[in-house]
Amino acid sequence: MVAGERERLPGSGAAVEVARLPRGRHDLPREFVSRTQRDRLIDAMARVVAEKGYPNASLTEICAAAGVSTRAFYEHFTDKEACLLAAFDLGVELMQKTVAEAFARPARWPQRIRCGLDTLLRVLAAEPAFAVLAVVEVLAAGPRARERRRLLLESYSGFFADVPQRPGGPVVPAGVVEAVIAGVYGIIFDLVSTGRAADLPDRLPDLTYFVLVPFLGPAVAARVAGSG
Repeated sequence: MVAGERERLPGSGAAVEVARLPRGRHDLPREFVSRTQRDRLIDAMARVVAEKGYPNASLTEICAAAGVSTRAFYEHFTDKEACLLAAFDLGVELMQKTVAEAFARPARWPQRIRCGLDTLLRVLAAEPAFAVLAVVEVLAAGPRARERRRLLLESYSGFFADVPQRPGGPVVPAGVVEAVIAGVYGIIFDLVSTGRAADLPDRLPDLTYFVLVPFLGPAVAARVAGSG
């Protein structure tokens, strides 16, 4: 995983592995127990949704996977949708932080795009349960979840703020950035929805070319896409 050990994406199983609460009476602080239960539920949400699909993921299954009672679930979330949104928000925050850090490394804009895209693909490949939740099942979770997805895709337009202008080159039509982002998302969706998230990093060269070619032309896009 690219992020730090304490910053694992939902679905990694880290919350269950690290924070097993003892049964029966214990002297653990209530705040710690509450935080641990919430972390485990968020992690379990991603794992169960990845396996069953959001519509078929029951609260009973989610709570069982988390090792948390249904009663405790309602101390943290009003319903299944609220838990999924929490998992999506947490995972996206960590993922975007990692991608932004990669994009911010000193380099020319095309190389920065390649580096950020490489990081995104590797994060999703390394955390397939979160990838399913955030890319595929979010579409089945209702209008609030779909709005979260829309805002996520919209946020990627910020990576195009520093597109260099080609001297004498044609003006890139408005809307191309949105189309490029949608195209990359489409490829990611296809691979994740068919259980091939592990193949995402292999698509870096062609996706890099696809992202860069409208702005820099085929020669530069091919050179950057093929660079190591």
